[in-house]
Amino acid sequence: MEEKKGFCVLPFIHLATHPIGTVTPCCITEMKDDVSSAIDGDRKLFLETDPLTDIANSERFSSMRSQMLKGEYPKVCRICQHHDENGIYSKRRESNEKFKHLIDDAVLNTKENGDLINVNYKYIELRLGTVCNLKCITCNPFSSNRWNEDVKIFKGTEFEKQYFKNNDKTEWYRSTEFYDDLIKHTPELEEVWINGGEPTLIKEHSYFLQKLIDNGVAKNVNLHYSINLTRIPDTFIEIWKQFKKVRLSLSIDDLGDRNDYIRTGSMWSVIYKNFKKILNYRDTFSIEVCQTVSMLNVYELNEFKKFTQEHRVVLSHNYVNYPSFLHVSNIPEEMKQEILKRIPNLHVEEVERLTEELYKNKTSEFEKFYKYINMLDLKRNVSISESLNEWEKYFTK
Repeated sequence: MEEKKGFCVLPFIHLATHPIGTVTPCCITEMKDDVSSAIDGDRKLFLETDPLTDIANSERFSSMRSQMLKGEYPKVCRICQHHDENGIYSKRRESNEKFKHLIDDAVLNTKENGDLINVNYKYIELRLGTVCNLKCITCNPFSSNRWNEDVKIFKGTEFEKQYFKNNDKTEWYRSTEFYDDLIKHTPELEEVWINGGEPTLIKEHSYFLQKLIDNGVAKNVNLHYSINLTRIPDTFIEIWKQFKKVRLSLSIDDLGDRNDYIRTGSMWSVIYKNFKKILNYRDTFSIEVCQTVSMLNVYELNEFKKFTQEHRVVLSHNYVNYPSFLHVSNIPEEMKQEILKRIPNLHVEEVERLTEELYKNKTSEFEKFYKYINMLDLKRNVSISESLNEWEKYFTK
């Protein structure tokens, strides 16, 4: 079944939540206009109001599973379809290989119409709302509530449709009822990925983790966290120790003042102190740095790589694709050439990926990037040319 065109195991075993309480089959299905969110008829389902069984067997999700069993790609899976058809290693293939041992039972657990007989999640992603203490330039109001402080500057501009105040007050991630329902459907859980917002600010999710510990499930569960290093509560460290394996992805985008500019609200002295603290647990947890690569930090990619090498930490690159005007392909050609001459510490695969991303798009949105940064700098009373020196000749102070 895993080799069948269009089949992906995730919609059969997986829960992918989103900050406002919607659910999609996975994290990379088509998101625009909620076309992949759980829905029955015209009604969108939410974690705050709807049981997990109703969401899992919603009209949209069951229809997707039915299509996959027939070897068809659902329309919202166009990213994986494109990758598959162009010889790129897709998330569909990755997931089928990772959870190959679950596929036969997952198919047997599915009715002909796509409904699940038993909702028994093996892998869950919890994006715990929009609560965050940072407002990174590459982020938005739907992942960080602090962004609401700045969005009014975009009213009446070309950015208004992308950046507007998120007034959704749902707080499903604080509800013990939600976590109790989730516990009922995770007796054979294998993996949890938790991010936000910033998950260390949402203490309520420790209720769920403690339930997994008390039920004897935690010792069989791999736990993956994405955290911004502004705080490392010792209470969470003690909880994490009870799980089978713990992988910590540390979100750092640059060094010193550069990081503080890009990740607005952060202080490098605090970030570095907590970075050193968490490295003390490298024998207990798997630790990696996840760098979000954009127009803002790609110029110093090599220096950041040296930093992670000096601290013996694995580095992964997450290239920004949305908003598109922050993608590295918008960089002026002269700077692209400079960047490619400044990367002796990058591995061959990293160089290949960087080159591919730099020349990924033929059309440039540099003017849009220029307008966006100028507007945001004025609101935040900062200057890109002072914080990121490579941009000095492109921006007036």
